[in-house]
Amino acid sequence: RYMEEAFGFFDEPHRYVDTGVRGDRANPHLFRAAAVVNFPAGRHRLLLRGRGAARLYVDGKAMLSNPFPPSDTSGHGRVAAQKDYLDLGPDFRFRPPGNRESWCEFACAAGEHVVLMETIVGGYAGKNRHRPELGETVVAWAREGSSSWTLVSPGARVVPYTDAGWTAYEAERGGRLDVLDTAARAKLRHENDGYWTKRREVAADWLGKTADVTVPALPEGFVAGTAVDHFIAAKIVSARVQMAEAGAGTVDFYKQVRPILEAKCYECHRGGKAKGGLSLEELAGAAKGGKSGDPAIVPGKPAASALLDRVTTADEDEVMPPKGDRLTKAEVAVLTSWIGEGARWPELRVEKTALTPLTDDLSFLRRVTLDTVGVVPTLEEIKAFQSDESANRRATVIDRLLADPRWADHWMGYWEDVLAENPNILNPTLNNTGPFRWWIYESLLDNKPMDLFVTELVRMKGSERFGGPAGFGVASQNDVPMAAKGTIVSTAFLGVEMKCARCHDAPSHKSTQQELFELAAMLATKTLEVPLTSSVPMDKIHQGGRKPLIQVTLKPGTKVDPKWPFAEFCDGAAAERLAEHPEDPRDRLAAAITAPQNERFAQVMANRVWRRFMARGIVEPVEDWEKGKATHPELLRWLGREFVRGGYDVKHLARLILNSQAYQRATDESLHEPSPIYTAPAARRLTAEQVVDSLFAATGKPFRTEEVSLDVDSSREMGNSISLGRPRRAWMLTSTSNERDRPSLSLPRIQAVGDVLSAFGWRGSRQDPTSRRDEAANTLQPAILSNGVMGTWLTTLSDDHGVTELALRDRPVEQLIHTLFLKLLTRPPTREEMRAYTDYLREGYDRRVVDAPPVGPTGPRKARPYVSWSNHLDPQSTILRQEEEADARRGDPPTRRLDEAWRMRMEDVLWSVLNAPQWVFAP
Repeated sequence: RYMEEAFGFFDEPHRYVDTGVRGDRANPHLFRAAAVVNFPAGRHRLLLRGRGAARLYVDGKAMLSNPFPPSDTSGHGRVAAQKDYLDLGPDFRFRPPGNRESWCEFACAAGEHVVLMETIVGGYAGKNRHRPELGETVVAWAREGSSSWTLVSPGARVVPYTDAGWTAYEAERGGRLDVLDTAARAKLRHENDGYWTKRREVAADWLGKTADVTVPALPEGFVAGTAVDHFIAAKIVSARVQMAEAGAGTVDFYKQVRPILEAKCYECHRGGKAKGGLSLEELAGAAKGGKSGDPAIVPGKPAASALLDRVTTADEDEVMPPKGDRLTKAEVAVLTSWIGEGARWPELRVEKTALTPLTDDLSFLRRVTLDTVGVVPTLEEIKAFQSDESANRRATVIDRLLADPRWADHWMGYWEDVLAENPNILNPTLNNTGPFRWWIYESLLDNKPMDLFVTELVRMKGSERFGGPAGFGVASQNDVPMAAKGTIVSTAFLGVEMKCARCHDAPSHKSTQQELFELAAMLATKTLEVPLTSSVPMDKIHQGGRKPLIQVTLKPGTKVDPKWPFAEFCDGAAAERLAEHPEDPRDRLAAAITAPQNERFAQVMANRVWRRFMARGIVEPVEDWEKGKATHPELLRWLGREFVRGGYDVKHLARLILNSQAYQRATDESLHEPSPIYTAPAARRLTAEQVVDSLFAATGKPFRTEEVSLDVDSSREMGNSISLGRPRRAWMLTSTSNERDRPSLSLPRIQAVGDVLSAFGWRGSRQDPTSRRDEAANTLQPAILSNGVMGTWLTTLSDDHGVTELALRDRPVEQLIHTLFLKLLTRPPTREEMRAYTDYLREGYDRRVVDAPPVGPTGPRKARPYVSWSNHLDPQSTILRQEEEADARRGDPPTRRLDEAWRMRMEDVLWSVLNAPQWVFAP
């Protein structure tokens, strides 16, 4: 029950369950709106619209009714059926797809009248259910003698029921619904405060009883923004010493020795399953030796180093490597010299130790804005920053950005990748997840502590199809779906790669099939039986007589009980006692992952946050800690404890990192990747979402695409089609593929944006999780930005374009160019740029503004037909889609308010600036 200002409905406040995750309302359910409305005397007109069956009463008298939606989902409907529609005035809003409508005249006396509207939301299509959507459920009226329609309202507010009026109303009331939803989530979280307060007390008690990490003293000559810089400075000093020591020899470890080890040794002698117990990833492991007890390397003593014996022996049973080419004489000579000189093995490969200075203010502002909210700063944000003359203005900007709701938008693509959120708008139950993106988004919007975030994910409660974490649990066409989810959970939150353990013990990781099935059983909340399809036949492996590289320790049919499989991280039994519902294996699992004594979780999360801002993890890869070691172990442990101390708040870690000197240093253009000791950042490529969202935000061109659905009139049941709504940021898109590859089922505007996203590493579907996209440069990137459909939209100065508005302002041409550069590139133009663009735009500049109306539709008004699943087999649907594709390629028509010749020159300038390399790199 809630209050609204007018009879205009497009969504309902969401139902939330548990700690504040989206749940499902009954399907179908009754939606009733009632109000006392003051009508003038007269004979007026009434309109009733809605997606579901609906009825309208005035003073208890039935006035209008709409039928139930049709249940034919074959796709054989006709576009021609849309020719009949209401047109009740010169600016009357035509019926949107999937709505039914009726109207009537009604006579009334002046005064108050009770208006009651009822509609059925959702419903059945045969034995299945429609999506529970309101569509555009409206009661509107036109006063006697008037052709203008407005929404019926019990108050003084007047909402024109026109295209513009409805768009503005929908945007405003959508914000109001967001407020209601936020309050509902907060109320449920508050009801669970008792348990989470206890968890915070347990964490504080653990911190007090365990040894803290000492923050190193700041070495002379260094400046610190936060404690982070103390750890970084100490490592830089250590690296300088090691570099000096390594330079005393004739052999360079990283240039001459490491390549030999990588090519000939690391296949077997690295990671958690190093052959013979010998690890050659660092000097300590090599000096310790393997199971034989003989040290592989004795610094200064080549004759005592078993490694040289094994690579030079003539014994075929002893020689290393056992397969492939043996070491050459030159390679043996390098190893011998290196060991003889003391086996100098610097901890990190460092080329430079000199620090770059802090980046300039505008570069900092662009960098930190992109890194926190995913788009470039606005002119207003730039002006506010430049006007702030305080010493801590950078910290002020960081605090403002961390409180900005766009933070949630920026992190969405990352968590969709990491958690393999993979909804399909067509046949959504076919080996996809539910769209649990809305739970991720609301969690980020609420700045949910990560221990609660993980708990809600693992519990998998709420709505499966409409945005709850239950969508994470969807994995059809899978013999053990929870094993697949287990591999996602382990990599995301524990840095343990278990994918190979699905059918056998992992060949290059410690994880066993037993451990993965124990984890899967906890997620499944029951004992699991290993199916035949989750095993590798050992008789096949042994054929050929060689020792297999993999082991199968679980036979098909083996029953595996729920059990915490990571005793090395924490005492599972002790951690599970923290569970709110200890009888539930999922709750016990969530407690074991997020318990304060499980330092692995806190450090993995700290490492993920660090990499997002610093472009290099303290441990790489972030999702597989067996393949890497910490470059700054003490800093990582300190960050992990700070994460716990800060209540598992990601923004607490972000503030520590963003305020550090290490983050704020100027880019070293000579680096291809960040220095492992963080003396300087390297030029960092933006993510696909950052590129696309920033281009739209900076130019001021509205982000306008189709609804992310192939069933816009909601004719199919929800097991066959879903809608992800109308996107406003890139993360809201998904794959638009359909198994029939029919042109009538294309979405050309979404495809145009998706093509750009894909060129920069975005995945439209996510069958597997990933923490690192392929973001390398490729030839398609500049081509699609400069010549693609989306580029046409951004560089055509249409009436709704932000740069059009800039160009219309009365100002000198130099000021226009200066403002354009600030708006787009967050910097002033160079002298050369100012001179070149001024010369190019000066001709006709004083005559550029034309007294002309905005571009509008021509010809008689008529409703544009639409294509949906219900009519996609009609040949006319293909023609309509082809017309829409042609419209998308052309983009919006250029404004008539600017002189055509000058406008085209301005578009050239805009094209040039938008294709600058700065658009794909963080400063």
